[in-house]
Amino acid sequence: MSYLTLTFLGILLVALSPLPSAVDAQKFNTKNKLYKGTVAAFVNFATQWGKRYGKVLDKVIEDLKAEGKGAENAGGIEHLKEIAELSKHLRAGSDDETLRRIMNFDEDESDIQEIIDSFADPNHVLTLVYKDGKDTVQEFYMTMLKFFDAFGKALEEFTKDMSEKEKAEHKEFLEWFKKYEENRQNHNVIEQSRMFLDFFKFFNPDL
Repeated sequence: MSYLTLTFLGILLVALSPLPSAVDAQKFNTKNKLYKGTVAAFVNFATQWGKRYGKVLDKVIEDLKAEGKGAENAGGIEHLKEIAELSKHLRAGSDDETLRRIMNFDEDESDIQEIIDSFADPNHVLTLVYKDGKDTVQEFYMTMLKFFDAFGKALEEFTKDMSEKEKAEHKEFLEWFKKYEENRQNHNVIEQSRMFLDFFKFFNPDL
């Protein structure tokens, strides 16, 4: 897992606001309070941290050009510029629209390693990312852990209050929760991050 990949995951997963009570609503739709609260917290901080992430990439590009390595890394730099601009402008009209944009961004830019490999000296680029984004990434990582802990507890309460009928109707959600919980117990942050966005699709299939 590259440092740039971890930085990107940090944007998608950081959320500091406390999640609402999971027992406030049980319906599997966009009016569910757990869903709405998670979307609101996620979107709020994703957009804020997206701006910081974009600035880190801007600094990496500046460093490459200052070193006289702009021409040989032209292709990779264009990729970074695109990601930086998208990261700084994630906000759409509503929270759900912003969430959809973030999820599309995640799908479009999921293979970060391929972008890194397009540079003449990938290891040097990663060194610059580490230098320019070290503090940001560390802060992302710590808040990811806090978020996953709060989110996991809310999910646990939510599933406990599901009726037998609801459990029978939403077996896929329970299977997803079981795998997510296993990764949380094992402190597998990367795998948790990969599963996190799937949570929203159970309540909003149009995403």
